[in-house]
Amino acid sequence: MTIARFTRREAALGLAFGITAGVTYARRPTELVVAIPSGNLNDAIPKQAAPWAMVPDVSFVLPPEDEAKAAAVYEKQLMRSYGADGAPPIMLLIAYAYRQSGMLMVHRPESCYPGSGFTITDIRDVDIPLGKGISAPGRFLTTVRDTRTEQVLYWTRLGNRFPVSWDDQRRSIAMQNLAGLVPDGALIRFSIIDPDAKAAEATMMGFAKTLFESCGPSGRALLAGPINA
Repeated sequence: MTIARFTRREAALGLAFGITAGVTYARRPTELVVAIPSGNLNDAIPKQAAPWAMVPDVSFVLPPEDEAKAAAVYEKQLMRSYGADGAPPIMLLIAYAYRQSGMLMVHRPESCYPGSGFTITDIRDVDIPLGKGISAPGRFLTTVRDTRTEQVLYWTRLGNRFPVSWDDQRRSIAMQNLAGLVPDGALIRFSIIDPDAKAAEATMMGFAKTLFESCGPSGRALLAGPINA
């Protein structure tokens, strides 16, 4: 009698596990949300966004050696500097991955800059207007290392969403996966070497909007998600 009861219990547990596995398999994320399924970042982002044009590279802040492996998971990276009359050069860095998961998180300046010897003296959330009815929630940072003061404006994109923190990224990935979506991921970072935070923020905000409006569909999808291409 004891053996029979144990067998029925095993059968019930086996059925429950089977149903759970079936539901999990049926709901696994399968639909890719990808901004640039073909081509590359160089083609997607214009070299000129009047009055801004590409200029020789300025000194970029990149992940320190102990974080370089984490940054290397991105299939594509773009680094450019843009100049315009009467304005300090703007450094643009875009890191892009075709697929994001809970183990693949966008590398954020809050980690990158201190790891490169900078002190963050100010950080705040901002709303970055890109186009008509389109804006990206992002962050503005003031960072200092020795005599160099670098102002940083950035946002991250997962699929068609704009997470503003590590926790928000995790939630965004989980929610999109539950909806059957596999989002791509991008970090878009602008920076200026300038002690004047207010002027630098205004300059980078204007440049972000000009760059977006100068892009074709693939560039707009890269910056703001396929839904906004």
